Amino acid sequence: MSKIFVTSLEEGIFQLTIDDPENQNRATHELFQELTNALTDLAKEPTIKVLIIKGRKDVFFAGGTVDVIKEVASSNIDVKDFFLPHQVLSFPVPVIGALEGHAVGGGLFLALCCDILIASESSRYGVHCTNMGFTPGMGTTSLLPALVGYSFASEMILTGKSYKGRELRDKNLFNYVVKSEEVMDIALDIASRIAEKPRVVIEMLKETLSLPRRQLLQQAISREHLMHKICFSKPEIAAQVELTYLK
Repeated sequence: MSKIFVTSLEEGIFQLTIDDPENQNRATHELFQELTNALTDLAKEPTIKVLIIKGRKDVFFAGGTVDVIKEVASSNIDVKDFFLPHQVLSFPVPVIGALEGHAVGGGLFLALCCDILIASESSRYGVHCTNMGFTPGMGTTSLLPALVGYSFASEMILTGKSYKGRELRDKNLFNYVVKSEEVMDIALDIASRIAEKPRVVIEMLKETLSLPRRQLLQQAISREHLMHKICFSKPEIAAQVELTYLK
């Protein structure tokens, strides 16, 4: 059964919804593949001017399931840290992240790649990889400091703390922090304003504005892969993942 739903909301505005109630929007291999396939198809859509990515009302996106993380830890699969963030950062038109629900770990990493972010004041957002004993990926070590500054990014990454959206209101992570029920209204208002512009203008500006972050991703990814290899080469890491996942 499909877990990714694509909808045309208005002329030029498309919405991609991540909805996997069984796994609470945690990324299985199947969900990851379906998500990347949908983004590939949408990038070829000639009428699209702006894309809104949203999740469930309780969870935007939560990163990998414990089985996926354990596979990564045991080096049984290739880490796909680069492909998904590069897909979003290189998407031909702006991407708006509508974060009605929680976004932690890989969920927040995906959000960092969006061009515009609207968050809920009551949902939780954080980088929790260190709580399980490993380092973040998907360019987070470069993309997060570029948004919130070195000091606060260091605090978020090193402590593994989850913050309510209202705590992040003045940290430059989100464009807007509002009540959950207002997130989509603001996303649609911004999308409508963007969709009024000529597609060629939107495309050129997206490519230009995202260039520094694409370069940051490229710089970060090899170092993050190295850190993953070191972390996951330690036998105790798999045990810590099992012990602390979702704790």
